[in-house]
Amino acid sequence: MASKYIDIFLREAEEHVSSLQKGLLTLEKEPDSAALIHELLRNAHTLKGSARMVGLEGISAIAHRMEDSLQALEEGSKTVDGDVIDLLLQGTDAISRMTAAMGRGEESPVDVERFIAAFDQGESTLEAVAETAQQEVEVLGDTVRARVKTLDTLVNLIGELIINKKRFEDKSGRLKQIAHEVRNAGLREFHAGLEEDVLYLDYLIQELHIQAMSLRMLPLKTITDGFQRMVRDLAKAQGKEIRLEIVGETIELDRVLLESLKPMFIHMLNNAVDHGIESPEERTVRGKPAKGTVRITARHEGNSVRVDIRDDGRGMDPERIKKAALRRGVIDQEESDLMRNDEALYLTLRPGFSTSEIVTELSGRGVGMDVVNKNIEKVKGNLIIKSDVGFFTEMTLILPLTLSVIEALMVTCGGESYAIPLSNVQEIIKIRSDDITTVGGKEVVSVRGMTVPLLSLAGLLGLSEGKYLVESGKISALVLKLRDHSLAFTVDMIEGSSEIVVKELGDQLKNVRYVFGATILGDGNPSLILDVPDVFAAAERETVGGIRRTFEESRVARQKGSILVVDDSITTRIMERSILVTHGYRVKTAVSGEDALEMVSTDSFDLVISDIEMPGINGFELTRRLRSMEEYREVPIIIVSSLSRDEDKRHAIDAGAQAYIVKGSFEQGTLLDTVETLIG
Repeated sequence: MASKYIDIFLREAEEHVSSLQKGLLTLEKEPDSAALIHELLRNAHTLKGSARMVGLEGISAIAHRMEDSLQALEEGSKTVDGDVIDLLLQGTDAISRMTAAMGRGEESPVDVERFIAAFDQGESTLEAVAETAQQEVEVLGDTVRARVKTLDTLVNLIGELIINKKRFEDKSGRLKQIAHEVRNAGLREFHAGLEEDVLYLDYLIQELHIQAMSLRMLPLKTITDGFQRMVRDLAKAQGKEIRLEIVGETIELDRVLLESLKPMFIHMLNNAVDHGIESPEERTVRGKPAKGTVRITARHEGNSVRVDIRDDGRGMDPERIKKAALRRGVIDQEESDLMRNDEALYLTLRPGFSTSEIVTELSGRGVGMDVVNKNIEKVKGNLIIKSDVGFFTEMTLILPLTLSVIEALMVTCGGESYAIPLSNVQEIIKIRSDDITTVGGKEVVSVRGMTVPLLSLAGLLGLSEGKYLVESGKISALVLKLRDHSLAFTVDMIEGSSEIVVKELGDQLKNVRYVFGATILGDGNPSLILDVPDVFAAAERETVGGIRRTFEESRVARQKGSILVVDDSITTRIMERSILVTHGYRVKTAVSGEDALEMVSTDSFDLVISDIEMPGINGFELTRRLRSMEEYREVPIIIVSSLSRDEDKRHAIDAGAQAYIVKGSFEQGTLLDTVETLIG
């Protein structure tokens, strides 16, 4: 077995063992937690299957015994007590020592047969584990100082590594094509090895980037520490009683981002204190507690951080906001009549409001919010406003974790490649000609019951219209969101999401419309990163349609030989992908059933390979859901699992799978033969 797979397994095993040890200690205190038992069972099951995939039968056997015990706890045939916890903890200790010794290149300190015999009898397994000498290490401290500039340079260099890794991937793909054209076996073998090396390089760079970014991450409390005193002083000066609550101060963000956030937070807190929270007398008359509350809550949400700033004050009156906007000429009467109340709140972000007018007409809510809005757009975040008159106002900031490397959706449009920040992508849809209607002279589509304007991204950017439609007669469109607005844009092709390095355009191009930066692709060519607020502003002025007219004019054939591999074990994913890619298949991987369903909505696959035991949607449910989709009713599905019971195999076939391969008897030839039988 290649050492690179062992290395990947050792990292995965470390995570599962750590989860098992922590979870077992928690289970001892919470013996009735069915969810915790199931999570521990999943850890043991995945550890067993991954060990078996790389030929480590000893570790797999111990994990199997742990899995059986946890299964008995879940079914109720065993009860959680100190003896069971002790035995399971000894199992994690044994696996931990075996993997540690393997990582050092030493012999295993565990007599597996003796260990399992003792485990099966419910006796102590300690005699089966050899004592290992403690290594004495001189401790010099666990922290060092580093200049901020040094950390920034380190992150930038890793960004360059990511770019060059993409170049390797591109060149590897070209080499595969050449090897196929010249029919050279030696060249194909060289390409197979190179592709494995690139996969492993990708894994290492991801780990390196995570560690490097952690050095530049700082907790939110870095900027919120002085807020309690600030709110106290402001409230006292105005004769108000206000309590500030902060939840989630340990959430970490990029230092560069935090520097931009502090002025925005201060401004919104000032607004909440000055113009949101009423005086104690007014609150008492309204039946509220005399002391008002302002609460800042931060939490992770996907790949972003969500910060809510909420006060229980007088709220924002949409009718008053619209009247003020009309008087200032920010909107006209027709726009006011058509505007929903929740949309009116965002008028406070427009620079047309004067401070004095907002103060006199709207109790000050919205002062300077246009500046806050610009700063939010500058850091590529999103601002959502909610309010109920007389009860509360809530400002929600959706922020990226970092500004240097972002998750983006890569698309091709008008023959050019563009990156769109994933935080602005609401969903990806497929549109038929009949889905398009015309309202008010503009083409629209229905998305989850809402009417959304439809535009051509190529047309908006002034590019030649693409002619890229799939065989089914559908065209790809992105539904982008900005605050409370959604727009759909047709594109030629969706390349998938990717982690990209953000490069500034430089002073010469700082006034270029629609873009805020660029990134470098694997072929060395640049790809512009779209500025979504700019695109939305231009879309409001766009009146040209014609998508439905040109819809029927172009077609494209779907790529064949495309496979989706679904498994929560990184060891299994990389092995299966490597085997299939080496033999000419285009392969994408998903880490869960949910991830797989998201991928099939944006890409087409000719075959799906899935594990069974995964967090969330398992392999059986994933198979059933795929079978319920029109596009995947006939697509072959292969189950590859460490579950070997006939009952599990029947369950898989009943769900709609065409084949079932047991990881314990897993061989490269078995997988390839099965795939070739199903799709050639």
